[in-house]
Amino acid sequence: MIPPGVHRAREGVLRFEQCMALLLGVAAASASHAAGGHHAVDDAALLEPGRCQIETWHDHGLGTGRSLLHLGPACRVGAVELGVDVNRVRAAGSGTTTVTGAQVKWARAINADWSAGVVFGVAGHDGAPQFLGSALVVPVTWKASETLLAHANIGRDFRHGQSDSRRTGIALEWTALATASFVAERFDEGGASFWRAGARWAITPALDFDISRASGLGHAGSAWWTVGLTWVFSR
Repeated sequence: MIPPGVHRAREGVLRFEQCMALLLGVAAASASHAAGGHHAVDDAALLEPGRCQIETWHDHGLGTGRSLLHLGPACRVGAVELGVDVNRVRAAGSGTTTVTGAQVKWARAINADWSAGVVFGVAGHDGAPQFLGSALVVPVTWKASETLLAHANIGRDFRHGQSDSRRTGIALEWTALATASFVAERFDEGGASFWRAGARWAITPALDFDISRASGLGHAGSAWWTVGLTWVFSR
């Protein structure tokens, strides 16, 4: 169980930046869930017992021709959260490919303000080799106040046929209003560093809309926009 007042962040097994890193051997921009479905930095929280969600989002690389369309359901099953996803990835000059993933996540409260967990995910695609790799992440969440959460990740990507790389990041999540929150994050993946800033609006208590802009730092690549929806429901 997460600390009281901690906002349930959204789940996502494989994002645009991770797909590009696994497929192309470079980090174009993340396996897990985060403070907003498509964000890279995971939180130490689970769906409530008996709850499921469906996420979808679209990433569009600015001036690059890259894009990703994501669909991912996840459900709380006992003490863990299980998720799968399908991603349609288009890379400039390389056509399109379908990347699929699966993930298991466990998290628990340490005390009223701190929680921690473990996330493990695997990914494959419709090309050769079919198995792309796996990722292991340890997320930690600190409830700094009733409206401010801080998330930190430390982990590793294990890419098939390529060198392993670290997966780390920090994020701040501020709930400005009952229906609006904002996220800022900095993360390292595939040997490169990135930042992202985004906002989330609760259209209804069960449906959220997310939008963000992200970019590489230094020589890590160009920027991209992401828009998405998350629907949470009881099974």
